[in-house]
This record gives sequence, C-alpha cells and structure tokens, in this order.
Amino acid sequence: MKKSLTVMSALLMLTSAGAGISLNQVTSPTPTAQAAALNAAKLANGKYSIKFNVYKTGTTTASEAAQYLSNKASVSVKNKKATVTITGTAAGNKFIQALTLGGKDAKVKKVASGNTYTFSNVNLKKDQVIGFSLAVPMNGQTVKMQESATLKFNTSSLKATSKAKAKKVALSTKKIKAKAKKLSGTTTKGAKVTVKHNKKTLGKVTTKKKAYTVKLKKAVKKSWKLKVTATKAGYKTVTKTVTVK
Repeated sequence: MKKSLTVMSALLMLTSAGAGISLNQVTSPTPTAQAAALNAAKLANGKYSIKFNVYKTGTTTASEAAQYLSNKASVSVKNKKATVTITGTAAGNKFIQALTLGGKDAKVKKVASGNTYTFSNVNLKKDQVIGFSLAVPMNGQTVKMQESATLKFNTSSLKATSKAKAKKVALSTKKIKAKAKKLSGTTTKGAKVTVKHNKKTLGKVTTKKKAYTVKLKKAVKKSWKLKVTATKAGYKTVTKTVTVK
C-alpha cells in the first residue's frame, strides 16, 4: 500500500507540472526582461553554467516537476550558439521518458544518478516551454502522459566555468595616403572594423566578406596615425596602427 501511495504521489506531482495543460494546448510564454552580468546573446566560445526555474504554465508558481531536475544547467557556446545540458535526478529517471525544450527534442544520456538532456541552439534570454513525456507505473499498468511547464533561465546567474582559447581576428590594412577618405584591407568575415584618429572615430563597418572598406568622415592628413581595430564575438580583438603617407 505504501508503494502504491508513493507512485500515486509522484504521478500527481508530475501531472501538475503544467497545471494539467497538455503540450498541444500550450502557447509560448511571454518573454520577460532580465538583468545579466554577461550578455547571454553574445557569449564568447567556452563553457558556462546558468541557473533556471521551472514554473507551472502561465504562473510564477514553482512546478512540482522541478524537483526531478537540477536547478543549474551547463552551457557550451560555439560561434554564438548555445548548447544547454539539463541534469535530472535518479527519481526522475523512473518517470521521465523524454524532454523537449522550446519544441526541440533532447539528446538523452542515461546516467543512474540522473539522466542528462542536451538541447542545441538555445536562446538563454527567452522563456522556454519544457515538455515532459511521462510513463508512470500504477496498478500494474503504465500511464503515459504529455505535460509541460515554463522554464526560465536566470541570466544574472550566468558564470563562465572555462573559456576556449580565443583565436585572434584577422586584420590587414592597405597603405593610405593624405587626403584619402577611405581605408581598405582584409579581416575575418563578419568582423567589425573601426578607424580612429586619437580618440575620434572616423568610420566603421561590419564586414560581410573578408575584404573591407571603411568610409571616413573626413580626409586624412599626412603623418596621422590611425588606429584600426577589428572585433568579433568569440575572437580576440586586434588593433593596428597605420601611418598616413
């Protein structure tokens, strides 16, 4: 009898994850503004950790299903795309057959202490619908259900656990003569190139290919020393000094 009550209790907890709302009834939650020490949309390549909360759909009330998941996820970033891994608990292994996040299926790795669920290309700044595929044994039968809740990342908790060694952004400049109103060269595709004289910005451009041309606000003068800087997320910034001939 005690065992039956334990199973029933777990069933009630899990089915209340989305307050009884099935996956096909759920609409995407409304995104909310969150402060962040690190910009979740512009992370450098590397590994991070981030805390999250699981709420009953349409509320800010904690879902009972949260107890079957760790409240901290690991994040791996490459080229501004975040891969998120959520770890379950040993108790959750008994009931959770699969998870979805934002409608995407998880890649599941079975671990006795708690399965891991990995999702690719996750927007950390957006609230996500987390879906549960459940299979609960009860009275000699297996009850299968599809339930859901809202997962909200706490971007202010975002921390780097290790960063990949950043590659330097490529940057070359052509010679520039007095009275010229543009500067050209090559850089890493997608980099932002900025040209300054002293502290004044003369021009900037975000490249769509390796070759770039920066249009300058004013003609340069002989012997001016121009600072040309190339930046790109996930790369080390490079600055070169060019003397006007």
